Amino acid sequence: MFGKCYKCIDGLQCKDEYASLKSGYWWKWRNKTQKARYMDFIKNLQLSLPLLGADDVRYPYPIPTAYRCPIEESCIGGLDSPCKPGYDGPLCAVCGSGYYKQLQTCKQCPSKEWIVGKLSIVVAIVLIIIGILAWTRKRNKDDDSSIIDMFLSKVKIVIGFYQVTYGLLETFSYIDWPGSLQVIGKYSEVLQMNVLQIAPVHCLYQGLQLDAFGNLFVMMAINATVIGLSGVAYGIRRVVILRSRSATNDEKSRKLSQTKEFVYRNMFFFLYTTYLNTCLMTANVLPLTCRKLCEDENEEFCNNYLKADYRIHYQSPRYNHALIAAYISVTYLVAIPAASFIALWRQRRVLLASEESEKTLSRGPGQEMITGLSFLFKSYKPHSWYWELVEMSRKVILTYGLILVGEESRSYIGLTWTIAGMYGILFFRMKPIQDGLENRMMSTSLAVTVFNLAIGAVSRIPAEKVSSSSEPYMQGVIFSILVVGANALVIGLPVCKLSIWYSFGIVFFTSYQCINLYLLLG
Repeated sequence: MFGKCYKCIDGLQCKDEYASLKSGYWWKWRNKTQKARYMDFIKNLQLSLPLLGADDVRYPYPIPTAYRCPIEESCIGGLDSPCKPGYDGPLCAVCGSGYYKQLQTCKQCPSKEWIVGKLSIVVAIVLIIIGILAWTRKRNKDDDSSIIDMFLSKVKIVIGFYQVTYGLLETFSYIDWPGSLQVIGKYSEVLQMNVLQIAPVHCLYQGLQLDAFGNLFVMMAINATVIGLSGVAYGIRRVVILRSRSATNDEKSRKLSQTKEFVYRNMFFFLYTTYLNTCLMTANVLPLTCRKLCEDENEEFCNNYLKADYRIHYQSPRYNHALIAAYISVTYLVAIPAASFIALWRQRRVLLASEESEKTLSRGPGQEMITGLSFLFKSYKPHSWYWELVEMSRKVILTYGLILVGEESRSYIGLTWTIAGMYGILFFRMKPIQDGLENRMMSTSLAVTVFNLAIGAVSRIPAEKVSSSSEPYMQGVIFSILVVGANALVIGLPVCKLSIWYSFGIVFFTSYQCINLYLLLG
């Protein structure tokens, strides 16, 4: 009477002769008329004496296409496909009013006092770094910047490691990461200097909502502001020096050169610190990251959305205009490492010759930029002056470079694991870092990154609909302590200055064998 039977496809819950939506999936009805017609059809199915009209025992339209939600618990399912409180929009992937996104999950906005406190921590970190740089520069009468470069090199390794950790959790958000690792990713945002994540604007001002393009515009504005303020600071300092009547021309020239070095060093360090965040926000708005959602299997009514923000429609007039900013940002992302490489390439003979002159660079006209960039190469051996650009490429590829691929499968985290391992082998073979402590810090960060990727490789992926055999172990106290301890080693080495690399190697090897054992048992 009611027609033929249909196969119950993925995402549907078939019960009592009709199909509804499973929990963790989302769909959209083409219009209210079709939805009401389907509900009448269901009611007639359940009647003991159904109506016999042709319109009562037939549903002539295709039911909506079911899509798996990025956050499984955000979609309740059912005929209406409602979202969990705090989630909204297509695939329930948009945070509702009073919520903000953290590692793809919508969290309730914290109090303004808590946001101000986190911002104060970031400001304090920045001021401490600037204060140390200024104090060290003032203390060294001979203007030797080696101490400053050594300090910035260690800070750069710590910040870079936690940026990569956060980026892996963000890129592979479809993996059910252990809670202990998510906590580390949550608090590492402070070290990334990601102001938009630390203080969500719409949490402070309910009427102001920033989408993916808004975040990109703010990040570009911050970078431009830092460059502009650096120029203003140098201009003010230059006027003060030139108007000084007690200083000779040679002293004025020397102070101007020192000021340029100080401004270049702080500006480039900030731009390199925010480089990965700028990469993320740029990658999120490029056309390669769009996703097509259709209302039914006929694919007659489809919309393209940005996966990073399902509020933005691809190929809309607003998107096409805003895409210009994305291409400008791409140019900036290419120009920063390219300009650094060209500057260092032109000075490579001086860098190589510095090995025979106590590893110091001679100052001269136009040399201030190279000295300002010395935190990028001072910790490396002279023949490896370019290695920081290789390291930056590793960070981009491991984190936000894979966002452009767009696939959500275990093979891509396996690919990332392979890339991280091959880079580690290359690093240990080249041994580009000359300082012992920095070498241990970098080696530890690479090993912990491989360790974190190993965790992701054996973690549960909801899309596979297969529970991981190691999941109970990954929620245990011992495993959480191991994860937190391993990820704290990078920042713990410069603080404690302990030679614990061999001990960590034993722990890492034991953990690796335990993970293999879990896989075999599964």
